[in-house]
Amino acid sequence: MENSTYALVLTGEVLPGYAPESVWPALATYFRMEPAKLTGQLLVRAPLAIKQSDDLGKLQTLQAGTAAIGAATEICAPDGRANLFVVLDNAPRGPVPRVFVDERVQHGLWPDTLMIAEVGSNAWAPYRDFDADASAATKAPPPAPVVDEPLDTRATVMRTAPLALMPLADANSGDGRAAALPPGAAIHAGFWRRCAAYFMDGIVLVVVVWAANTIAALGLATSSGMSAMGLNVIVISALALLINWLYFALQESSTAQATLGKCAMGIKVTDDYGRRIGFGRATGRFFGKIISGMIMDIGFMLAGWTARKQALHDMLAGTVVVFRAVKPGLLLPDVRPPMPWYGWLVNILVPCALLAGAAALWMFFWAMVTN
Repeated sequence: MENSTYALVLTGEVLPGYAPESVWPALATYFRMEPAKLTGQLLVRAPLAIKQSDDLGKLQTLQAGTAAIGAATEICAPDGRANLFVVLDNAPRGPVPRVFVDERVQHGLWPDTLMIAEVGSNAWAPYRDFDADASAATKAPPPAPVVDEPLDTRATVMRTAPLALMPLADANSGDGRAAALPPGAAIHAGFWRRCAAYFMDGIVLVVVVWAANTIAALGLATSSGMSAMGLNVIVISALALLINWLYFALQESSTAQATLGKCAMGIKVTDDYGRRIGFGRATGRFFGKIISGMIMDIGFMLAGWTARKQALHDMLAGTVVVFRAVKPGLLLPDVRPPMPWYGWLVNILVPCALLAGAAALWMFFWAMVTN
């Protein structure tokens, strides 16, 4: 059955002979948008499908109007496959129809190593590895419209009524039209940086929990007997869990989006789109660490193996750990910050101290048994 649905794609380019500084304000007027909104919602995501319709004539007229202004657009016929986000100039763009991407790759305009992801998915992959359809022949674009009157006249006619653009979400909405953060060494914090942050947080928590448990123990000092001892253990353990939970959940859902250790390492916790997470998700992430630790800490180690450096509890909570420069709606960084010297120091000293403490404890119990 012949596909009768067409999409108009704003490429983000200007036609020969036009200057961007004059084209984009004129296009904002044409779309009846504020210039800042055009830049922040359309151009920053171009190429972007801005209109979809089964009326090819309307799209061709709209294309003629944008051409009169100097903005480049393309008409393509989606083939039923999911629309795609693409990474261009180190930023997620789109969504655009799959056939639009196919055509650009096949004509050598984009490399086949281009990172792409389907709308609604956070699974990024190179175009050539995406699926078996990546190299399939694409449909030819619809023929150029036959224009019987000057383009300037058509543009004037089009401006007499508001344009019904495809519903566009804000880049921060996360409703399936916003692109999840792609993989990238300059975007996602790796295992050793996260490990150093976790050790730093552990040092802070040891001090805080010890102080809280000391106060609690003094308050329970008047109790005696086995049942009272059991109650003391329960109270102290519950207090330690409460402190750990609130420490991580409150700070990772705060405006800082990071614990003290993560702040020191220049990293933060976000959702798949780079946005701040809420207290509920931060709570789920914290208790997800129990599962990460139950399988011999392999859940934590996944942060060193997965494409977006996610640990198991990140996958469960839908979160990622990124560098502080990563912000929704802005270009992604392309330079990975160097590991701070104190991060390497912590990663060396803390495990050595833990091993030394375990060895000393083992020697103490061995001496008790042999004597």
